[in-house]
Amino acid sequence: MKGKRKFYVLAALLVALAVMGGTFAHAYTTASTTISMTAPSSDFATVTAGTGPTAPTMFGSFTGTWPSGTLFTITPAAGYTGDLVIRVYLTNAAALSRYYENSNMLLEFLDSSNTTADEQQSGQDLTLDNGGVEFTWANGTGTGPYTVQLTGGSYRLNPWKSLVGGSVSPQLWIEVKPR
Repeated sequence: MKGKRKFYVLAALLVALAVMGGTFAHAYTTASTTISMTAPSSDFATVTAGTGPTAPTMFGSFTGTWPSGTLFTITPAAGYTGDLVIRVYLTNAAALSRYYENSNMLLEFLDSSNTTADEQQSGQDLTLDNGGVEFTWANGTGTGPYTVQLTGGSYRLNPWKSLVGGSVSPQLWIEVKPR
């Protein structure tokens, strides 16, 4: 009798294993696909970099002003009918803070006749604390090419000359997107 009982228990265990193993096998499926991407044949605008701000050569609690100049030139494509969002970022604020106590740069978005082309009609301050500015351009405002210009601002250097990992040269990055 004990032998039959062992046989029934073993048979029940094998049947349960077979049923459960089949359930797990049917619940798992795999598939794959290929996504193809196509690059557009033309841009909505071209951007060229200007000269950028000149870093100071004096150190030790020196206060100065940023020289004016063209930072970026933006030329919308001839057939582009949309609006643009232009963002300028200060990418090395942490390194600058090792030399500068404060820095503010007044940036403006201007058309070819040096008239404000930004919908907000004003310049914006790019500082060590506010590392980004945004301009919006409505198609048909002003005449191109357009420029992002540094039109003013000041800085004050820290009293010491240098710290490891610091920089005196601001690095700017621009992003131009359709709106």
